[in-house]
Parts: sequence; structure tokens; C-alpha cells
Amino acid sequence: MKGLFAKTDAEAVRAHNRRVVIDHLRRADSSTRRATAQATGLSVSSASAIATDLIRSGIFEEVEEDGRSARRGRPEKTLRVAGSAATVAAAKLAVGGLFVQLADYAGRPLATAAAERPVADLDASEIASILASLTEEAASGLSGETPKPSRMVVAVQGMTDAGHRRILWSPALKRRDLDIAGMIQALTGTEVEICNDCSLMPEAFRWRPDRGGLDLGTGDFATLFIGFGVGMGLRLGGQTFGGPLSSAVEFGHLNHRPDGALCRCGNRGCVEAYAGDYAIQRRALGGPVDAVPARRVTDAEMRVLAGAARERDGPERDAFAQAGLAIGYGLGRLFTLIDPLPIVFTGSGAHAMDLLEPAIRRGITQSAVAGQGAAVPFGHVADVDALVFEAGTAHALASLDESFAREGPADERQVA
Repeated sequence: MKGLFAKTDAEAVRAHNRRVVIDHLRRADSSTRRATAQATGLSVSSASAIATDLIRSGIFEEVEEDGRSARRGRPEKTLRVAGSAATVAAAKLAVGGLFVQLADYAGRPLATAAAERPVADLDASEIASILASLTEEAASGLSGETPKPSRMVVAVQGMTDAGHRRILWSPALKRRDLDIAGMIQALTGTEVEICNDCSLMPEAFRWRPDRGGLDLGTGDFATLFIGFGVGMGLRLGGQTFGGPLSSAVEFGHLNHRPDGALCRCGNRGCVEAYAGDYAIQRRALGGPVDAVPARRVTDAEMRVLAGAARERDGPERDAFAQAGLAIGYGLGRLFTLIDPLPIVFTGSGAHAMDLLEPAIRRGITQSAVAGQGAAVPFGHVADVDALVFEAGTAHALASLDESFAREGPADERQVA
């Protein structure tokens, strides 16, 4: 029994060391054996042995440096993550349709496919079939040597279960509690996770903490989407937060005003009912607070409203101010629970941060204990679609990294 424990401990240490070396290459993009040792705290001999093993497994690749090393003797070779080691798929289900993007193991996008169409009436089997077809379409133009996707992450507008298998509720769909992961996996042979799109967004910063104009480092932060809805992702203690039962971070459905304006979710007074794009448009145009539009408010319409708000003091400016206050009050309550943290904004509404930010900070001041958090740094990512695909890709790659650290890619690669 003692020998069994020793073997288990040794395997755990080996997997840990391989994991930190892979993670270093993800963050550094390229490195050397010596630099890897310095960054990970491993000895040069251990880092070199792990790198050699990962090269033999096809997980890393090694290239000659241009010119000579500053050190005497043979120049060190550069290590990089080998894109050919695997392929992953990031998919998105939204009001406007279904979308798939394939990427290699280095995170480089390879191909995309889209089905821009109404999705409200789709059932689980139809969603699975469309996503499987899009994956096949995207892969059809790739080299025959490109591995089939071994991981797929599907980002969904709405609430998903903690097991990453089901869509519990989505404003894009009429049906609820759709178990689609198993169906997609059966059609594609790919391991599938279903995630709330906003909860997933912090994954895009896993190896790129400076994305969004902030230096997030390894600290806690939140992403906040303002657009079709209002959604949040949380990175706490080095982990992207999720609840024990569901995706959980439904910031947009915190109550802002009891019995207030109607939200798309069916409740009244939610933050989203004041800060979602339809809520901003509703207030700016003087529409009834019980009206929720069936169609999506376009980015062009939001830009027109923002332009009018910048030009004059009228209902448009008031609409953005009320949206900012709703968000600020929500953040103030959040900061009372978990302490202030940086926020990265994205979505069509976030393009009007010059209109929203003063009211957001005022709302935090008025709702947080002693106004704590009113001065937290704000960042901005303009392209929300790119952010979602990057987040899905990063999440899938992190899952593969864990698998490769334990076992290597021998059982993972499936050549198309």
C-alpha cells in the first residue's frame, strides 16, 4: 500500500510540473528551457526534461533562434506550443443564430461557420444537429492532417447547469431545460461543455490579463456585458466562478426596483430592465415600461441613441444615466459581498461608457458601504463576439492542457 501511495504522489507531482510548464508557454507565447525553469521554479534539468518529453509527445515544438545566443556555445532553441497537437471548437447560440469557430492547440483560429437564422423554436435535437453540421462545415476546408476537434465549448445566452450539459433557460429560446451536450457529442465524437456566455467571458483573460486595457495579473476581476441583456462573469481566487447548481452569475437579474419595469426574463425591476439595450431604447423613446420588444435592438440603433445623448440633455441622456445608476447600484451590492474588483465592460451598451460611467460610479457610491469600489478601474473590450470565441477557445484549451499534463495526447488526437 505504501508503494501505491508513493506511485500516486509521484504521478501527481509529474502532472503538476507538466501543467505549470504548459501554462508558462501559454502565457509567454515562446520561451527557452532556461527561461521556463526560472518562470516555474523548476530546476533547469527538470524543466528541460519536461520540455523534451512534451516535444516528443507533439505538444511543444522547438525552433532555432535567429542569430546567436548571447551565451557562448550552441544557442538555445525556442519552445512553442504546437498548434498541430489538437483542435478545439468554440460555438455560440444567440438570438441571431448559431456559430462555430475552430482553433488549433496554440489558440490560432482556423475556420468559422455560421447559421444566421431564428432560433426561438428550435428543440434540443435541432440545436445539436445544426452545431454538428457547422462543425463539419468549418472543418471541411482544413487539411486532412488537422485533428478533429476533441473539445467543444458552447456559449449560450441564458442560464446553464453546473454540469455544463444543459440549457436551463435562455431568452433566445422558447423551450427550457434542454439537455444538448450529449446529443452534440454523439453526433461529433467531441467532448462538449455548455456554458453561459457571460459567465464564460473571464476565460478570455486566462493567459492575456492585459486584454481590455487593464493589467489584471492573477487577481480577481469581473466582466460585464451590456447589450441584448446584462450579464456578468467573475474570476475569483484564480477560478472562473460558477454556482453548484447553475452558471449562477445572473447580475442582470438582480432586483433594482421592486415592481419596476418589465424585464425580458418576465420579472419586474431587474437591473437589465433599466440597462439592457431594449431598456435604454424603451426609456429614450418614451415607450411603456411593460413593453419588451420581440426583435433585437441593433448596434446602429444604439449608436444613434448614444449620439443624441451626447448632443443634448433629453430623454436619451436620461436613459443612459438611469442605465448607469442601475448598474452602479448592482455593483455596489456586489462589492459589499465580495469586495471591490476591476470591471471589464463589453457589448453594444459599453460603447457608450462615456455616458454610463459617471452614473455607474455614482450608483456605487450611493449603494456600497462607505462608497467602496467607486474608483475601481474600468476596462473595455469592443468586440464581444471575438471575446466569446476567445473565452470558449481558452476554456477548451485549458481542459486539454489538464488532460495532456496527466496523460499526453496519444488518446486525444483523431486525424480527420
